[in-house]
Amino acid sequence: MAGWRSGPFATPPLCHPALFCYTHPALTNSARPVTNAPGRFRNLLPLHWLLLGGAVLTAVLLRFYQLGDWPPGLYRDEAYNGLDALNVLDGQHALFFAANNGREPAYIYLSAVMVGLFGPSVWALRLGAAVVGSLTTIPVFLLGRSWFGLRVGLLVAWLWAITLWPVHLSRIGLRAVLLVPCLALAFWLGTRAYRHSRRRDWLLAGLVYGLAFYTYLAVRLTPLVLAGLGLYLLLTRREQIGRLLRGWGWFGLGTAVTLAPLFLLFLQQPDLVLGRTGQVSILNEAVRRGDLLATLWQHLWLGLGLFIWEGDTILRHNPAGRPLFDWLLAIPFLLGVGWAIRAAWHKQTAALTLLLWTAVMLLPTILAEDTPHFLRAVGILPAALFFPALGLDRLLYYLPQRREERQEKKMPFLRTTPYALLPLLILGSLTLTVRDYARYAQAAETGYLFEAAARTLAEEINGTGAETAVYLDERYWQGWPSVRFLAERPLLLFNPDEGLPDAPMPPFYLYAWPYGPLDYVPATLTPPLLVDVAAGPLARGDLEPAAYSLYTRYGVETAPATWPLAVDFEQTLWLRQADAKVVGDELVVTLVWEAETAVGQPLVAFVHLIGPDGLIAQLDAPPGRQMWSSAWWQPDLFLREQRSLPSPPAIDSGQAYAIHIGVYDETTGEQLLRQGGPDTAFILPLD
Repeated sequence: MAGWRSGPFATPPLCHPALFCYTHPALTNSARPVTNAPGRFRNLLPLHWLLLGGAVLTAVLLRFYQLGDWPPGLYRDEAYNGLDALNVLDGQHALFFAANNGREPAYIYLSAVMVGLFGPSVWALRLGAAVVGSLTTIPVFLLGRSWFGLRVGLLVAWLWAITLWPVHLSRIGLRAVLLVPCLALAFWLGTRAYRHSRRRDWLLAGLVYGLAFYTYLAVRLTPLVLAGLGLYLLLTRREQIGRLLRGWGWFGLGTAVTLAPLFLLFLQQPDLVLGRTGQVSILNEAVRRGDLLATLWQHLWLGLGLFIWEGDTILRHNPAGRPLFDWLLAIPFLLGVGWAIRAAWHKQTAALTLLLWTAVMLLPTILAEDTPHFLRAVGILPAALFFPALGLDRLLYYLPQRREERQEKKMPFLRTTPYALLPLLILGSLTLTVRDYARYAQAAETGYLFEAAARTLAEEINGTGAETAVYLDERYWQGWPSVRFLAERPLLLFNPDEGLPDAPMPPFYLYAWPYGPLDYVPATLTPPLLVDVAAGPLARGDLEPAAYSLYTRYGVETAPATWPLAVDFEQTLWLRQADAKVVGDELVVTLVWEAETAVGQPLVAFVHLIGPDGLIAQLDAPPGRQMWSSAWWQPDLFLREQRSLPSPPAIDSGQAYAIHIGVYDETTGEQLLRQGGPDTAFILPLD
């Protein structure tokens, strides 16, 4: 009975420390009873419940904190799920959704529930993923406990809770997150069925496995895992062939029941189900670019490197290049892989299944473009998390074997060292996850790739009053699905080539694409009007080299009868209003301009922040910048714009600060004289 231990982390005995072969009767040829074998929840001690509950709570906190804003924006794949969820709520109950290269339905129906309860929002669309990701801690624990004992079950539950990739996967509204709990539950139920030979367990395992095909396309390779495992069991459990075949029959029946509707759809429309696979496969000439073997070798190397070397470089899937496991878990991962290989060599079925599962489910990313692609590789979860859990478990088992030796050397404090270091390692890995994800979620580049500017556009539209009409260039409605999903108020779409559909009456907002003809803008303006012009936030597509303002917003309202200020610059341009306020770390200056006729000369308006020691900051640009043409001016048409300057820390300390506002000819550099004033510039004091 050497090697048995008691206490909260006690594990089933090993047949021999050198062989590392777990001796559960269902997983080895040994019939020796195991008193601490995986059992039901009622067998858990209070400390076990506390540790499992801590893992679940940690998973919840990491997945729900700032869920609607981290990552920022709403990527188009998420938005398409939201649009289909709205269609489901309208009664369109599809089995497979054809838009956006085709998608399995499970997450869309889950999203429909969330959107139906909480309305169309980023938070509601990601809520399903956060709930699933948090609850997945339970089936991951059950599978780990069932295969390798209680301690590994608790370790892998914590690793699922704190590892960055599962955390991020649970914070974006994509369907891949559903595959993980389905696989974990199917394997756990299948293990129970194999051990106890109960038909209901086989049938239930098949039902859950069939449901996995409604989650994410990577599941289509899992039959290879089952085929390999089945062949192994037939070769090593020949005396149980009859029992296995009967059990697999019930498993197959359960799978067939849930899979039948999708299979019938596949027979009717094979391109609908398989279209995306052909686009990204390395068999596609556009992907492999000539040399298939060289491409395959390169992808294999990149796929193996995702664990501890370099992960997915696509920012929407992962902080660029971050491997699955941080540096604290790299050594436990390698130890776990080594143990699994050795245990599989000694016919430990669970270890063999683990290796087979990971190898097969790496194929979707190895055999496709953009390796390593974390979404396509999602099928390796939760199996990949078992390796560092097993590595830590082996350390916790092996090191205490030297207790007597340590006592003889008068170093009893080393007895508890492994258990003292374990929570520190978990805490350290958690800290790295929180640090890296916070940086990632707040990076400008992440916002670009999650199309945060399109989300801002939709939120601006929703923030307008019901009495204000909103005109939107139809390219935003067609090209950014997040606008279609998030915009909740009626819109008037227009084609820039055809102009606005009617003569707008103030107040109204006009959202325009600033990189095409804008002749229709002045045609909508009938003074007296005040036009508030503002640039939208920056955006950048996957293949675009530089960020650009996504839209220009023209807010049009009736002009006031009088203005508090009138600064005349040579009867060419008038400054009708100027004020400034500190917003965060910026000084926001609001200016209202007027010109009675089109301005022929290229004029630039400067805004200079002057402090006790001279010029602090400046912003020189034409009135309205590139969003307003000098040919659009006409009498009683006023233009309002905002300019932001960095605000010095001492601006509120009572020191003498002022803003100088003036106009000069861009060609000659000569300033326009201010009529009736002592200087060429208007001075706006700041107290």
